[in-house]
Amino acid sequence: MRLEGKIALVTGASHGIGKATALVFAREGADVAITYRGREDGAMETAREIEALGRRALVWHAEMTNPDDCTRVVDDTIRDFGGLDILINNAGGGRGDALLHLTPEDWHYTIDLCVTAPFLCGQRAAQHMAEHGGGAIVNISSVHSDHAWPNDAAYGVAKAGLNRLTKSMALEWARFGIRVNCIAPGYIEVAVTPEEQEKYAWEKTGAEPAIPAQRTGHPEEIAHAALYLSSDEARYTTGQLLFVDGGLLLPPVTVADYLRGDRTGRGLAG
Repeated sequence: MRLEGKIALVTGASHGIGKATALVFAREGADVAITYRGREDGAMETAREIEALGRRALVWHAEMTNPDDCTRVVDDTIRDFGGLDILINNAGGGRGDALLHLTPEDWHYTIDLCVTAPFLCGQRAAQHMAEHGGGAIVNISSVHSDHAWPNDAAYGVAKAGLNRLTKSMALEWARFGIRVNCIAPGYIEVAVTPEEQEKYAWEKTGAEPAIPAQRTGHPEEIAHAALYLSSDEARYTTGQLLFVDGGLLLPPVTVADYLRGDRTGRGLAG
Protein backbone atom coordinates (compact mmCIF):
# COMPACT_ATOMS: atom_id res chain seq x y z
CA MET A 1 0.00 0.00 0.00
CA ARG A 2 2.70 2.44 -1.02
CA LEU A 3 0.12 5.01 -2.17
CA GLU A 4 -2.41 4.61 0.60
CA GLY A 5 -4.48 7.76 1.00
CA LYS A 6 -3.05 9.37 -2.16
CA ILE A 7 -5.02 10.87 -5.02
CA ALA A 8 -3.75 10.34 -8.57
CA LEU A 9 -4.71 11.58 -12.03
CA VAL A 10 -3.67 9.44 -15.00
CA THR A 11 -4.30 10.87 -18.47
CA GLY A 12 -5.07 8.53 -21.33
CA ALA A 13 -6.11 5.53 -19.23
CA SER A 14 -8.71 3.73 -21.34
CA HIS A 15 -6.14 1.08 -22.30
CA GLY A 16 -2.45 0.28 -22.40
CA ILE A 17 0.08 1.98 -20.15
CA GLY A 18 -2.46 4.41 -18.70
CA LYS A 19 -4.89 1.68 -17.70
CA ALA A 20 -2.16 -0.49 -16.22
CA THR A 21 -0.84 2.47 -14.22
CA ALA A 22 -4.28 3.38 -12.89
CA LEU A 23 -4.87 -0.19 -11.71
CA VAL A 24 -1.43 -0.59 -10.13
CA PHE A 25 -1.97 2.69 -8.27
CA ALA A 26 -5.38 1.54 -7.07
CA ARG A 27 -3.92 -1.73 -5.79
CA GLU A 28 -1.38 0.34 -3.88
CA GLY A 29 -4.11 2.37 -2.16
CA ALA A 30 -4.70 5.44 -4.34
CA ASP A 31 -7.96 6.90 -5.52
CA VAL A 32 -7.57 7.44 -9.26
CA ALA A 33 -9.05 9.87 -11.78
CA ILE A 34 -8.54 9.03 -15.44
CA THR A 35 -9.06 10.71 -18.79
CA TYR A 36 -9.92 9.33 -22.19
CA ARG A 37 -10.55 10.74 -25.64
CA GLY A 38 -12.11 8.12 -27.94
CA ARG A 39 -12.42 4.84 -26.04
CA GLU A 40 -15.22 5.49 -23.57
CA ASP A 41 -15.93 1.79 -23.03
CA GLY A 42 -12.31 1.18 -22.13
CA ALA A 43 -12.27 4.11 -19.71
CA MET A 44 -15.42 2.93 -17.97
CA GLU A 45 -13.98 -0.56 -17.66
CA THR A 46 -10.83 0.90 -16.10
CA ALA A 47 -13.00 2.76 -13.59
CA ARG A 48 -14.96 -0.38 -12.73
CA GLU A 49 -11.74 -2.27 -12.10
CA ILE A 50 -10.45 0.54 -9.87
CA GLU A 51 -13.64 0.43 -7.83
CA ALA A 52 -13.47 -3.36 -7.62
CA LEU A 53 -10.15 -2.86 -5.84
CA GLY A 54 -11.93 -0.78 -3.21
CA ARG A 55 -10.79 2.63 -4.42
CA ARG A 56 -12.68 5.64 -5.80
CA ALA A 57 -12.58 6.38 -9.52
CA LEU A 58 -13.38 9.42 -11.65
CA VAL A 59 -13.60 9.46 -15.45
CA TRP A 60 -13.12 12.61 -17.52
CA HIS A 61 -13.57 12.91 -21.26
CA ALA A 62 -10.88 15.25 -22.56
CA GLU A 63 -9.19 16.31 -25.77
CA MET A 64 -5.70 16.95 -24.49
CA THR A 65 -4.83 19.25 -27.39
CA ASN A 66 -7.45 21.64 -25.96
CA PRO A 67 -5.81 23.82 -23.29
CA ASP A 68 -9.11 24.26 -21.44
CA ASP A 69 -9.53 20.49 -21.11
CA CYS A 70 -6.04 20.13 -19.68
CA THR A 71 -6.69 22.49 -16.80
CA ARG A 72 -10.27 21.32 -16.36
CA VAL A 73 -9.43 17.69 -15.65
CA VAL A 74 -6.96 18.75 -12.96
CA ASP A 75 -9.38 21.22 -11.37
CA ASP A 76 -12.27 18.75 -11.46
CA THR A 77 -10.16 16.02 -9.87
CA ILE A 78 -9.13 18.37 -7.05
CA ARG A 79 -12.74 19.46 -6.59
CA ASP A 80 -14.30 15.98 -6.52
CA PHE A 81 -11.53 14.09 -4.72
CA GLY A 82 -10.46 16.93 -2.46
CA GLY A 83 -6.86 17.13 -3.64
CA LEU A 84 -4.18 15.78 -5.94
CA ASP A 85 -0.90 14.11 -4.98
CA ILE A 86 0.22 12.41 -8.20
CA LEU A 87 -0.08 13.32 -11.87
CA ILE A 88 0.83 10.87 -14.63
CA ASN A 89 1.03 12.63 -18.00
CA ASN A 90 0.49 9.54 -20.13
CA ALA A 91 -1.84 10.69 -22.93
CA GLY A 92 0.20 10.93 -26.10
CA GLY A 93 0.60 9.90 -29.70
CA GLY A 94 0.68 12.00 -32.79
CA ARG A 95 0.49 12.13 -36.55
CA GLY A 96 3.53 10.95 -38.43
CA ASP A 97 4.73 11.27 -41.99
CA ALA A 98 7.95 11.79 -43.89
CA LEU A 99 9.36 15.25 -43.29
CA LEU A 100 8.88 16.20 -46.94
CA HIS A 101 5.14 15.66 -46.55
CA LEU A 102 4.46 16.44 -42.88
CA THR A 103 1.79 19.13 -42.62
CA PRO A 104 1.89 22.04 -40.19
CA GLU A 105 -1.41 20.82 -38.76
CA ASP A 106 0.00 17.37 -37.95
CA TRP A 107 3.16 18.92 -36.52
CA HIS A 108 1.26 21.25 -34.20
CA TYR A 109 -1.20 18.53 -33.16
CA THR A 110 1.65 16.27 -32.07
CA ILE A 111 3.50 19.02 -30.20
CA ASP A 112 0.29 20.11 -28.47
CA LEU A 113 -0.54 16.56 -27.38
CA CYS A 114 2.91 15.48 -26.24
CA VAL A 115 4.40 18.70 -24.86
CA THR A 116 1.81 21.41 -24.33
CA ALA A 117 -0.72 19.17 -22.59
CA PRO A 118 1.80 17.83 -20.03
CA PHE A 119 2.95 21.41 -19.44
CA LEU A 120 -0.56 22.69 -18.78
CA CYS A 121 -1.64 19.72 -16.67
CA GLY A 122 1.65 19.83 -14.79
CA GLN A 123 1.47 23.56 -14.19
CA ARG A 124 -2.04 23.40 -12.77
CA ALA A 125 -1.24 20.34 -10.66
CA ALA A 126 1.93 21.97 -9.35
CA GLN A 127 0.04 25.11 -8.34
CA HIS A 128 -2.13 22.93 -6.13
CA MET A 129 0.72 20.72 -4.88
CA ALA A 130 2.84 23.74 -3.96
CA GLU A 131 0.12 24.86 -1.57
CA HIS A 132 -0.45 21.41 -0.07
CA GLY A 133 2.96 19.98 0.79
CA GLY A 134 4.21 18.75 -2.57
CA GLY A 135 3.56 15.81 -4.83
CA ALA A 136 4.90 13.74 -7.71
CA ILE A 137 4.58 14.15 -11.47
CA VAL A 138 5.65 11.50 -13.98
CA ASN A 139 5.76 12.26 -17.70
CA ILE A 140 5.60 9.38 -20.18
CA SER A 141 8.04 9.92 -23.03
CA SER A 142 9.42 7.41 -25.56
CA VAL A 143 12.61 5.92 -26.99
CA HIS A 144 11.76 8.05 -30.04
CA SER A 145 12.99 11.02 -28.01
CA ASP A 146 16.54 9.68 -28.19
CA HIS A 147 16.70 7.81 -31.50
CA ALA A 148 15.44 8.71 -34.97
CA TRP A 149 13.29 6.36 -37.02
CA PRO A 150 11.82 7.15 -40.44
CA ASN A 151 8.63 9.22 -40.42
CA ASP A 152 8.76 9.90 -36.67
CA ALA A 153 10.11 13.45 -36.67
CA ALA A 154 7.11 15.19 -35.11
CA TYR A 155 6.65 12.53 -32.44
CA GLY A 156 10.36 12.24 -31.69
CA VAL A 157 10.85 15.99 -31.42
CA ALA A 158 7.79 16.27 -29.19
CA LYS A 159 8.98 13.54 -26.84
CA ALA A 160 12.48 15.07 -26.72
CA GLY A 161 10.81 18.31 -25.73
CA LEU A 162 8.94 16.47 -22.98
CA ASN A 163 12.23 15.13 -21.63
CA ARG A 164 13.59 18.67 -21.44
CA LEU A 165 10.36 20.01 -19.94
CA THR A 166 10.69 17.41 -17.19
CA LYS A 167 14.04 18.84 -16.14
CA SER A 168 12.72 22.39 -15.95
CA MET A 169 9.70 21.27 -13.95
CA ALA A 170 11.93 19.36 -11.55
CA LEU A 171 14.32 22.26 -11.13
CA GLU A 172 11.74 24.99 -10.59
CA TRP A 173 9.33 23.02 -8.43
CA ALA A 174 11.72 21.12 -6.16
CA ARG A 175 11.53 23.84 -3.52
CA PHE A 176 7.81 23.15 -3.19
CA GLY A 177 8.37 19.47 -2.50
CA ILE A 178 7.29 18.47 -6.01
CA ARG A 179 9.28 15.74 -7.73
CA VAL A 180 9.10 15.41 -11.53
CA ASN A 181 10.52 12.48 -13.47
CA CYS A 182 10.11 10.95 -16.90
CA ILE A 183 9.81 7.38 -18.23
CA ALA A 184 10.76 6.54 -21.82
CA PRO A 185 9.19 3.22 -22.82
CA GLY A 186 10.41 1.13 -25.70
CA TYR A 187 8.10 -1.14 -27.68
CA ILE A 188 5.19 -1.93 -25.38
CA GLU A 189 2.37 -4.29 -26.33
CA VAL A 190 -0.80 -2.25 -26.05
CA ALA A 191 -2.89 -4.14 -28.57
CA VAL A 192 -6.63 -3.52 -28.41
CA THR A 193 -7.98 -4.08 -31.92
CA PRO A 194 -7.35 -7.20 -34.04
CA GLU A 195 -5.08 -5.13 -36.28
CA GLU A 196 -2.99 -4.11 -33.27
CA GLN A 197 -2.86 -7.69 -32.08
CA GLU A 198 -1.54 -8.78 -35.45
CA LYS A 199 1.11 -6.06 -35.28
CA TYR A 200 2.50 -7.56 -32.09
CA ALA A 201 2.15 -11.20 -33.15
CA TRP A 202 5.89 -11.44 -33.78
CA GLU A 203 6.45 -11.20 -30.02
CA LYS A 204 5.10 -14.73 -29.66
CA THR A 205 8.02 -16.04 -31.73
CA GLY A 206 10.64 -14.38 -29.54
CA ALA A 207 12.44 -13.45 -32.74
CA GLU A 208 12.74 -9.67 -32.49
CA PRO A 209 16.50 -9.13 -33.02
CA ALA A 210 16.55 -5.42 -32.25
CA ILE A 211 15.58 -5.84 -28.60
CA PRO A 212 18.17 -7.56 -26.39
CA ALA A 213 15.39 -8.73 -24.07
CA GLN A 214 13.96 -10.59 -27.12
CA ARG A 215 10.41 -9.43 -26.51
CA THR A 216 8.23 -6.37 -26.33
CA GLY A 217 7.40 -4.92 -22.95
CA HIS A 218 4.07 -5.04 -21.17
CA PRO A 219 2.12 -2.04 -19.86
CA GLU A 220 2.47 -3.25 -16.27
CA GLU A 221 6.24 -2.94 -16.56
CA ILE A 222 5.89 0.78 -17.23
CA ALA A 223 3.22 1.08 -14.53
CA HIS A 224 5.55 -0.31 -11.87
CA ALA A 225 8.25 2.16 -12.88
CA ALA A 226 5.68 4.94 -12.50
CA LEU A 227 4.70 3.51 -9.11
CA TYR A 228 8.27 3.71 -7.87
CA LEU A 229 8.73 7.29 -9.10
CA SER A 230 5.41 8.32 -7.52
CA SER A 231 6.07 6.71 -4.15
CA ASP A 232 8.08 7.84 -1.14
CA GLU A 233 10.70 5.26 -2.11
CA ALA A 234 11.79 7.78 -4.77
CA ARG A 235 11.67 10.80 -2.48
CA TYR A 236 15.28 11.75 -3.42
CA THR A 237 14.75 11.22 -7.16
CA THR A 238 13.76 14.11 -9.38
CA GLY A 239 14.59 15.39 -12.85
CA GLN A 240 15.46 11.90 -14.11
CA LEU A 241 14.75 10.11 -17.38
CA LEU A 242 14.26 6.35 -17.03
CA PHE A 243 14.39 4.21 -20.17
CA VAL A 244 12.32 1.03 -19.88
CA ASP A 245 13.03 -0.52 -23.27
CA GLY A 246 14.45 -4.02 -22.88
CA GLY A 247 17.84 -2.67 -23.94
CA LEU A 248 16.60 -1.38 -27.31
CA LEU A 249 18.84 1.69 -27.26
CA LEU A 250 22.01 -0.12 -26.26
CA PRO A 251 24.86 0.29 -28.81
CA PRO A 252 23.78 -1.81 -31.81
CA VAL A 253 27.19 -3.35 -32.50
CA THR A 254 27.44 -4.61 -28.93
CA VAL A 255 23.92 -6.01 -29.11
CA ALA A 256 24.58 -7.75 -32.42
CA ASP A 257 27.77 -9.34 -31.12
CA TYR A 258 25.96 -10.56 -28.05
CA LEU A 259 23.05 -12.04 -29.93
CA ARG A 260 25.36 -13.85 -32.35
CA GLY A 261 27.19 -15.47 -29.43
CA ASP A 262 26.14 -18.06 -26.91
CA ARG A 263 24.61 -15.44 -24.59
CA THR A 264 27.22 -15.99 -21.89
CA GLY A 265 29.07 -12.80 -22.77
CA ARG A 266 32.17 -14.61 -24.08
CA GLY A 267 31.59 -13.25 -27.57
CA LEU A 268 32.01 -9.69 -26.34
CA ALA A 269 35.45 -10.47 -24.99
CA GLY A 270 36.68 -11.47 -28.43
